[in-house]
Amino acid sequence: MTQANYSGRDADVDADVMGCGMSPLLCMLAIALLGIAGWGFMNVMAELAKSHPYEPLDTVSRRFEVDAFIWSPRAPLALRKQYIATQACVVPAFLCLAAVVWMNEPRPNVRALGTVAFCTISFFAATLLAWKALRRGE
Repeated sequence: MTQANYSGRDADVDADVMGCGMSPLLCMLAIALLGIAGWGFMNVMAELAKSHPYEPLDTVSRRFEVDAFIWSPRAPLALRKQYIATQACVVPAFLCLAAVVWMNEPRPNVRALGTVAFCTISFFAATLLAWKALRRGE
């Protein structure tokens, strides 16, 4: 099909048919996976709060301490493994979002850019987590 006889209305119909059933499911899956990752992060925050009982749980400085704490010998091995497993949920969450963009965006340039952006974030998240885990020998 050439560009001349491809109308904008057809693109809208194609996007509606393609993303009709899967988009809500993929969005809910992405939200659930991001929720699991957030739950794992907050578990580490709660464990870290035990060493600072007089400070509020959700301080900005404590968020920066999580990474150093979880990879240190002070963190229990079970907590570290749980953290790795829950943070790994970020990877398929961003891949779900990439699929949602691919199925629902009618403009080809924006579709490609959005999909590549979410896939790149997913790749970097997986690489960073794997590098940290392998460096520590987990």
